[in-house]
Amino acid sequence: MELRQLKHFVAVAEELHFTRAAAKVHVVQSTLSASISGLESELGTALLVRNNRRVDLTTAGQALLPDAQNALAAAERARAAVDAVRGLLSGKLTVGVIQGLGTIDLPALLARYHRSFPRIEITLRQDAIDALVNATADGSLDLAFVSRPYDANRVKELSLGTEFLVLAVRRDDPLARNETVALSDLQQREFVERRADLRTRLHIDSICADLGFQRSICAETNTPGDLVDLVAAGLGIAFLPPALVAKSEHIVGVATDPGIPRELALITPSERAPSPAAAAFLGELLSAGAPENPATGQWQQPAV
Repeated sequence: MELRQLKHFVAVAEELHFTRAAAKVHVVQSTLSASISGLESELGTALLVRNNRRVDLTTAGQALLPDAQNALAAAERARAAVDAVRGLLSGKLTVGVIQGLGTIDLPALLARYHRSFPRIEITLRQDAIDALVNATADGSLDLAFVSRPYDANRVKELSLGTEFLVLAVRRDDPLARNETVALSDLQQREFVERRADLRTRLHIDSICADLGFQRSICAETNTPGDLVDLVAAGLGIAFLPPALVAKSEHIVGVATDPGIPRELALITPSERAPSPAAAAFLGELLSAGAPENPATGQWQQPAV
């Protein structure tokens, strides 16, 4: 049994069509048929039911398929491990990220990763939390940096620690002179906020409700970046990540009492192993110093 035969079998099993499968693995149809016939002879049983219109898997074929897929994936990981040592790892890495990511210097991490693996093409996608979780769960993204809460049942996660949102105000706002502001002192102020259905907005609303703090919202938008512009224009104040506030020279961030925490995490698909490119990125993250697990106080490996 050869990897080439398994590759041909998996192609037919996934396409259920010899012509399409042959094109997928870049061989002529006669070569594909001969390869699978040889595999069937070696195993002593038929793997496929062939007819004029389509192909179906036999019971034996159905039993073989997951192990064949796993064997091919293991072979690819083995090749990638050797290529990584030789500096030849190639492919694509698609990373999702929320706006205002703190605790991790993602641009610096990506730059170091690119220096180590220059043949890997990097795509960075910025989006809302739910969109990033969905894209990671379905495999559109290799991994994503998000903040809780989200549907953790669909992904694996690595905690990146907790940061506190700050109150973003204009530099000429009287509150800008304070080191800390009590939430109870903001009852008369108007806020600009994310849309009411977005995860971060729901998280902030829940915390404020628990504190008995009722905010006045004068404007809503889709993205935190827009909130920076609205605060700078004097429309209202907002709770924002410190990293996002630091990018604007027109606003400042003031700590709040009590604070509004934001838990950050790296997520990966739960239903499949990371690609070689993603595994290499996780290695770079760990070498940079993985976050400490708050439950154990120990440095933790990513849940992949």
